[in-house]
This record gives sequence, structure tokens and C-alpha cells, in this order.
Amino acid sequence: MSETTTEAVQDNVQEVTPNSQNETNETPDVTSYIAESKKYRSRAQLAESELSDLKSKLEKQEEERLAKNNKWEELATKRESELNSIKDDYQRLKEAEEAYKEDLLNILSEEERETFKGLSVAQLRVITDKINNQSQEVAPTSNTPAKSVNPSPKDWTSMSAEERRANWGSILQSYVKR
Repeated sequence: MSETTTEAVQDNVQEVTPNSQNETNETPDVTSYIAESKKYRSRAQLAESELSDLKSKLEKQEEERLAKNNKWEELATKRESELNSIKDDYQRLKEAEEAYKEDLLNILSEEERETFKGLSVAQLRVITDKINNQSQEVAPTSNTPAKSVNPSPKDWTSMSAEERRANWGSILQSYVKR
């Protein structure tokens, strides 16, 4: 009976082994897919840049042709339509920039607002970032008085339990210094 069991187990092992080898051969090579994707992306970016260059050259040639043929009215209407299309975007972006500038100025105190209101948005952003970083770097203080108010700390044995808890860090520091 043990012989039939070992033979059955060996048959099962042999059946499982070829399947696992087939599975490893079927797993995709991800690195080759990534490399291929990068190749296609760079090729597409190159084609897009060439297309934009060709479009700009074609527009320039069209303008030169119109100028040569003295079709100034046609050229003027073309430029006017371009200007009108850009004007809407300009107004929208200008309003967004003003709103952002107001947000940055609202971060500052009233005195600083008056001082910095003439700056550009980039300069204002740098200043507000510096002010925010300085305010975050200030170490939080406990309810204990500053050393200038209490320059000579009391001996810890004469402190109450509450004072010892509040000044425990300074008590430990005094022993570390010794």
C-alpha cells in the first residue's frame, strides 16, 4: 500500500512541475514594455515638436505672402482675431493672478500689506513663504516664565510637585551639565 501511495505522490509531483515551468515562461517582461513605452513617448514628443515648428513656419510664410501682395486688410483681420482670442485668456488669467495676490496679502499683517502690495506675485510668494517658515520654527513654550524673568532657577528640592513637573527638562539639563 505504501508503494502505491509513493507512486501516486510522484505522479502528482511530476504533473505539478511542468505546469509551474510553463507559468514562469508566460510572465511578461515588464522592463521591455517600459522601454518600448519610453521609446514611443519620445518619438511622439519629437513629432509634436516638429509639428508645432512646421505650423509656426507655415503661418510666418502666409503672413509674408500677404504682406508681399499688399493684402494688409486681410492681415489686419487675421491679427485682430488672434488678439481677440488671446484677450479672453488674458483677462481670465489676470483676474486669477489678482485673486492669488490678494490671498497672499491676506496672510500678512495690515502694516505688511501696505508695504508689500506693490510687489509682483512671485516676490510676494517668496516673502510669505519666508514669514510662514519663520513662524513655524518658533519653539513652543510652556507656561513657565522666561529665563530673563527668572534668571536663577530654584533648587528642585524647594519646588512644589507642579513646579518640578513644569521644569523637569531644565532640572535634568542641570545634572547633565555637571
